Amino acid sequence: MLADIQVARTHKYTPTQDDVGFVLKYECSIFDPNHPYIDLGRPMLAFTSRVRPAPNLPVRNLVRLPLSPGLAKAGPNNRFTVLSYNMLADLYAKSDSYNHCPAWTMAWHYRKCNLLKELLTHKPDIMCLQEVQSDHFTEYVHPELTKAGYMGIYKKKTTEIFTGSQYTIDGCATFFRHERFHLVKKYEVEFNKAAISLADQMTNLQQKKATMNRLLKDNVALIAVLEMIDPDSRGGSKQLICVANTHIHANPELNDVKLWQVHTLLKGLEKIANSADIPMLVAGDFNSLPGSAAHSLLVKGRVEPSQLEASSDPLGLLRDTKLQHSLPLASAYAALLDYPPITEQLKRQRARVDPTHREPLFTNLSRHFKATLDYVLYTRDSLAPAGLLELPADTECVNKPGDSLPNANWSSDH
Repeated sequence: MLADIQVARTHKYTPTQDDVGFVLKYECSIFDPNHPYIDLGRPMLAFTSRVRPAPNLPVRNLVRLPLSPGLAKAGPNNRFTVLSYNMLADLYAKSDSYNHCPAWTMAWHYRKCNLLKELLTHKPDIMCLQEVQSDHFTEYVHPELTKAGYMGIYKKKTTEIFTGSQYTIDGCATFFRHERFHLVKKYEVEFNKAAISLADQMTNLQQKKATMNRLLKDNVALIAVLEMIDPDSRGGSKQLICVANTHIHANPELNDVKLWQVHTLLKGLEKIANSADIPMLVAGDFNSLPGSAAHSLLVKGRVEPSQLEASSDPLGLLRDTKLQHSLPLASAYAALLDYPPITEQLKRQRARVDPTHREPLFTNLSRHFKATLDYVLYTRDSLAPAGLLELPADTECVNKPGDSLPNANWSSDH
């Protein structure tokens, strides 16, 4: 025998654990309190699909790293946390690319809540987010993170796509806790502008056209100079920090474009470093494998000649470029290998880092690809990692062997 069970008489209702597996019926009737006995028409009904369980994200703790006595004495106002995350823009979350997922797990109205919950679980002081869709930044991400105590800046890619109802595109968003930082200055980097500037220096029209076709990819970076708020400060100079957030071109056949974009960003950061003694963070989705030329430029400050074959630079755009920089950058997760495994947690985490390139075994997990593409780097002469978010094993990211990201629990493929 079937019967409806009333669970609420409210204008809004949020499903609970008791509703899992059931279909919800929403009934709305027109009522006139001045004429309570007059029939004003049939009730309007709406039905949901069966209520599904809430996502169950594995707990990821902070791995505390041993610090030198001087750094260990640093107070809480001299420490901060930073998170980098590619959120998988809805533009790219298409069923043909992620057909292993039930359709409901890829719907933005589901993923947006899951992504926000994941971000706020870690309570970072600074967030560097990539693939934030422009309309979703305005309508959801920025308002929700503002309510959570963050201020945000945004830079979208330089060409929009028509989605059937509007033009939109993804971009980079940087958020920071307003109780911890003030925004001093922001710089928006459009790699297209740098490409046009490079092409304008060429006299050969064919070379100019080929360069433009090769380098115009719409990618961007967002640089924020932040001032740390120290409530115990009695005036004097305030500590600044420079945070660069970027999303480098994805096509695996265009490694020269990736390298050129990374080099362009680093040269811009060098100019900032030369104008002020300022610690730096460089974070984002670099779409570059550990050991690649772009990765070497980031962590070693140069590219070895052996990494630049003619096939990787078909137009010779990098041939006469000094592929080096002076920023003392180090990758955050390399620090896991700098300390002996004195705890079980540290031992387990070290096993999830590639000892050759000193990077996580993966930050992107799809059906046909498992590798590291995302990095958080810092200037090692002015910053030191005090802790790192635990790296999950691939088995912790999926429900069964052979699965991949995204899924019901993890709403991005990064």
